[in-house]
Amino acid sequence: MATFALVLATAIWGWSFVPVKEAMGHTSPLWFLALRFAIASILFLPLSPRRARDWGQGFLLGLFLFAGYAFQTWGLVYTTAQKSGLITGLSVVLVPPIAHIFGEKTPLHTWVGMGIAAAGVAILALGGGGPLGPAGTGDFLTVLGAISYALYLVFQGRWVGEGKWHRLLLPQFVAVGALSAVGAAATGSVLLPVTGVVWRTAASTAVLASGVSFWLLLWAQRRLPTAYAALVLALEPAFAALFGWWLLGETLAGLQILGACLILAGILWPNLRGYSGKATADAVE
Repeated sequence: MATFALVLATAIWGWSFVPVKEAMGHTSPLWFLALRFAIASILFLPLSPRRARDWGQGFLLGLFLFAGYAFQTWGLVYTTAQKSGLITGLSVVLVPPIAHIFGEKTPLHTWVGMGIAAAGVAILALGGGGPLGPAGTGDFLTVLGAISYALYLVFQGRWVGEGKWHRLLLPQFVAVGALSAVGAAATGSVLLPVTGVVWRTAASTAVLASGVSFWLLLWAQRRLPTAYAALVLALEPAFAALFGWWLLGETLAGLQILGACLILAGILWPNLRGYSGKATADAVE
């Protein structure tokens, strides 16, 4: 059930590349993030935590999340929705080394699954119907976003089990919204009036990509080892490529379909080798 929840969250994030790409033609990245997470914060006000510790942890998670979203959304100005999703998927291979620094060990079969999934990500990136082109500014920014996401997953995995798991949602949404608003004001990128397409995209991604997906992520991370959760999230580039092809008309070649299948195989491998959800968490900590 936890794995299914993560797959659903990942599908929503893969879809979100498409409307965000469209919205970037009408607004700035930081101003869009400020609007999106302001809406998400309002939605989650009833779940406001009471402990200062929860707010502190949530704000740090929000800092990592802000960096990830800011670099990713900024990168979308210079690269395609498909390519952005592919590069972001590389964060899966960064999670185990970072988690290891904090004492969390990753089973061999999970490493094997990550290797299979990483191969799938590479094939997705290199197997398009047309050349992806040389690395550029957008790609570099998206790589920085992938590193930030990896840090976010590791720290959230360490803290989500300390109390009510949903206590971390509102603080990180507030942090992302506030940091984005400050950044937009500092760079002169507050664009008014806000167009209808921006409002619609901010609202839809606030509800689905922020509210629903992060709710599912925190719920699942409480039940799954961090490395395995990151492995499931490797499906995001496959979903991004699929939605980019379906909704934007971007190229989706046969090799990219093969890459998506390899990512799925990488996720299934630990299960076939005896992975059993939360029971395995004790073995990897």
